Amino acid sequence: MKIARFQKDRAVAHGVVQGSKIIEIRGSIYRRFRTTDYAHNLKDVQLLAPTEPVQIWQPGMNFAAHLAHAAAITGIHDLPKTPQPWVKGRNSLNHTGGDIVIPKDSGGDVHYEGEAVAVIGRECRRVTEKEAPDYILGYTCGNDVSERAWQKADNFMWRAKGSDTFCPVGPWIETEVDAGNLEMVVKLNGKEVQRACTKDMLFSFAKLVSYISQQATLYPGDLVFSGTTGATSRMKPGDTVEVAIDGIGVLQNPIVAEK
Repeated sequence: MKIARFQKDRAVAHGVVQGSKIIEIRGSIYRRFRTTDYAHNLKDVQLLAPTEPVQIWQPGMNFAAHLAHAAAITGIHDLPKTPQPWVKGRNSLNHTGGDIVIPKDSGGDVHYEGEAVAVIGRECRRVTEKEAPDYILGYTCGNDVSERAWQKADNFMWRAKGSDTFCPVGPWIETEVDAGNLEMVVKLNGKEVQRACTKDMLFSFAKLVSYISQQATLYPGDLVFSGTTGATSRMKPGDTVEVAIDGIGVLQNPIVAEK
């Protein structure tokens, strides 16, 4: 089932995507809901970020193939023995079709990082790795946009990865996919620039959710990213970046310069 959050005129609602239509629902996507008789053409609505998360979690280094590229930025050359999660600012949340804005005081070295994203479905505290999948509602596409010069210059990543618009997610939540075998492809201006599969994650979504939940309560709608792989490249104003995941959909965003 594909669950989307959308805006039509001034009204915001959740709905179930069926083909080219979105059917409004009543109730909570985290508990119980029912479909209604209100249907809209997808082209006539604005898809929003699928949830309004309290927290957006990044796993740190989570693909061995990303180590060399990351080491050039962080100076850390060893694979982690445990997850290294950190929180990306909620202010950075963006949606499919939304502009990724390169800040005017940036040097312009802003990169894509295509990722799969787990969406938490119920309050989650001190769960085991075996229990963790039961707390995940579904999965969506994400882009952990990163300003590499700031990443190198700063002690923390609050602006390098947490600037406004630097966290596009969407287009919707898919509740019925195999989280251990999601193929992720990034395209820049239609050309493939990155490919990964969740089967190669150092720490699975179950491991990440369990690990985070030992110290921090996760809430319905919170997002847990997979991490990225390989080397990435810069995006420039006028570009379009896409993150596509088989079985889920395509997250697409134009790149613009801050005015």
